[in-house]
Amino acid sequence: MENQHYYLVDPDGSDLCDETVPLQLNCTGYVKMTRPFVTESVRRDWYLQLVDAGVLQTRCGLLSPGQFVVYAPQTPYRYTPAAPETLGYYWAHFTGAAVAGLLANNGISPGTVYTIDEERMAVLRREFGGMFRECMLRRGGYQTIAAATMASLLVRLGRATDAADHENMQRKRLERSVAEIHNHYTESIAVAELARLEHLSESRFRELFRAAFGASPGEYIIDLRMALAVELLTNTDLTIAEIAESCGYADALYFCRLFSRKQGIPPARYRKRSRTKTTEQTEETP
Repeated sequence: MENQHYYLVDPDGSDLCDETVPLQLNCTGYVKMTRPFVTESVRRDWYLQLVDAGVLQTRCGLLSPGQFVVYAPQTPYRYTPAAPETLGYYWAHFTGAAVAGLLANNGISPGTVYTIDEERMAVLRREFGGMFRECMLRRGGYQTIAAATMASLLVRLGRATDAADHENMQRKRLERSVAEIHNHYTESIAVAELARLEHLSESRFRELFRAAFGASPGEYIIDLRMALAVELLTNTDLTIAEIAESCGYADALYFCRLFSRKQGIPPARYRKRSRTKTTEQTEETP
């Protein structure tokens, strides 16, 4: 790939700090250099560097292919090629009120060097390529798509960190059983059958499931059923008994006791409270 630079605003005004939006891409591109250079600056926005070829020497350490770092706003940065060879790296400057939380939630600490594998690099190259096309063609809504792609990039990068990768591998290991749960959670599901889908003993399956999702298979299913119950109580006129049956409970009294334990109040009171809030919000709307 050759050098590419895309600015959503005038290059001279691209160093934007805008906390009125969740996330906004200011500028992005790809640098390919075959000669020495030194870049030293400080900006008001966030800065992502992802090395594709060569080695980059930075204040955070050496970045080799498949390694990335995110600089926080107002952080001085300095980088230069670490060896006389072709250097290639993707970069993006972005801003927004949601950025710090998005990074934290995905396990990315500013100023820390992370490593990802080649399989993920291929996906990230495509993500950057899509973002470049949006910035180049500037079709309707391109800023929204560019921001969404930037958010997707950060999530994918976070998933590639060591801790996240371990968790993702655990969840990937249980993909078939989790899909079975989501497809049939209102029906009777035997844990032994879920374990069989993963070619595991029931005890080992329970152990891996709790490690991956923080709950037992039964608790996970109950949470899905209670989420459905909340939706039906809020948005339909079904009776409590009909809702219980829709959620997989033939015994409405048992459903009510379980709902009360999970939500803190009985289903009928939950419905009344949710509708009262909706009425109040409607009346407040000018």
